[in-house]
Amino acid sequence: MADAEMSKAQFTIAYDGEALRDGTMDVRALAPALLAVGQLIDAANSALNGKDTNIAVKVRATHPGCFNIDLDIIQTVARQIVGFLKGDEATAASNLLALLGGASGGATGLFLLIKKLRGQKPEKVERLDADTVRITHGSTTLIVPLKVMQLYRDLAVRDAAEKVVYEPLLSEGIDTFIAFKGHADPFIINDEEAFVFKKPEDEEHVLLDDVRRSAFSIVALAFKHDNKWRLYDGNSQISATINDLEFLSKVNNNEVSFSKGDVLICDVRVRQMQSADTLRTEYTVEKVVDHKPAARQLRLNIEEPTPPVGPQTDRYENWE
Repeated sequence: MADAEMSKAQFTIAYDGEALRDGTMDVRALAPALLAVGQLIDAANSALNGKDTNIAVKVRATHPGCFNIDLDIIQTVARQIVGFLKGDEATAASNLLALLGGASGGATGLFLLIKKLRGQKPEKVERLDADTVRITHGSTTLIVPLKVMQLYRDLAVRDAAEKVVYEPLLSEGIDTFIAFKGHADPFIINDEEAFVFKKPEDEEHVLLDDVRRSAFSIVALAFKHDNKWRLYDGNSQISATINDLEFLSKVNNNEVSFSKGDVLICDVRVRQMQSADTLRTEYTVEKVVDHKPAARQLRLNIEEPTPPVGPQTDRYENWE
């Protein structure tokens, strides 16, 4: 970035456990963790600063004992926003770390917020001023910077935090994650509570909820509860839940039988849901309106003879 200033900060993360007593760590656990640290810093920087900053994470030499990883964060900031970043709203390198770990003035940072809320969606979030929110969850009430709440809600940030904290502690012999910066109190979490760092499920938003009448041939039917039938509309296959209890009762009591080529006329509910990165469609047959058996004979257009005009006779001499 040609017209830019640089900000730098340092921090350390450590993993501890019986498997690390000799100061070594299996590369299969270390490599994903290091990549996830980079993803976490990058996602947090992107969530707060968008494209106005570039950021890099570099590893320095480790210390003996538990497996320590010293990291440098180097943030390149566009000069036109340096004044903003150096103010109270600053999210330059050291302040970005504070928001992830422990925000300035002893306020709660992202990691501590995840731990206190146990990774759950808060029951209530109130905006106190331009920079601060109050979070209520059960008997817990917290005052946190607005930017920490932004990070808590960001799925890319939460996904990376899971890979940094939770996944390494699944490895045998690794039972503790520690993060610290300078002489500040370290953030510590053990393997028994690391599950709170699992990324929450994506919330889905309903885009379309519509009931339409369609004709389907039966590809495959299911008799177990909640199993879906596969139906074909002449263009594509769908998997549909049958919600017509009267129709299902007839099927279960052998009052309805099916043959190849049978067609069901159905009222089908189509719901389309969007999450962070996917679009999902589900089909529910609310009512089977008609069951049309497959044709048993060829349908031919047979022309009937035209009866003669005039007096009837026993002979057909006047017919053409």
